[in-house]
Amino acid sequence: MAAHSKLVFSKFLSESDIKKRLAVPSAIQRSLPPFNGGPALIFQFLHGTRFWPILYSIRTKGYNKPVFSGRLWRNFVIYNNLNVGDRFTLYQVQVEDGSSYYRVEVGREIDFLGINAMAYGSGSTADEHVITHHHQEELSLELSLGQPNVEGADN
Repeated sequence: MAAHSKLVFSKFLSESDIKKRLAVPSAIQRSLPPFNGGPALIFQFLHGTRFWPILYSIRTKGYNKPVFSGRLWRNFVIYNNLNVGDRFTLYQVQVEDGSSYYRVEVGREIDFLGINAMAYGSGSTADEHVITHHHQEELSLELSLGQPNVEGADN
């Protein structure tokens, strides 16, 4: 089935995002699952080949900014070795049958042969694939890196 991805939001992670909670832009609330009257819900997003449950909540007093927080967010941060300055990008993926799910990419800015690019990990430490993208004036560079194929190599 064909799927179509729509960017929900993207941001560089701050120290607060890494250590406590990821502040979600209020303007994109309509693109996320509705709270249905409550202050919090758990939804899942796909990162690499794994779905991650994430607590999505809004403060009930004061500034009601939505956040991804708690133990579930910290588990995602720690497992994926996220750092200040990494880019977190959330997409909503619409599937041909009408269903949808959320997908996340997390990347680091790198200097690739003098080109400022983003390196994205697969979310799997066993089989790391990094894809770098560079977009400038309708140009795009995509590079996939993986384990070398050593089958049949002369030693």
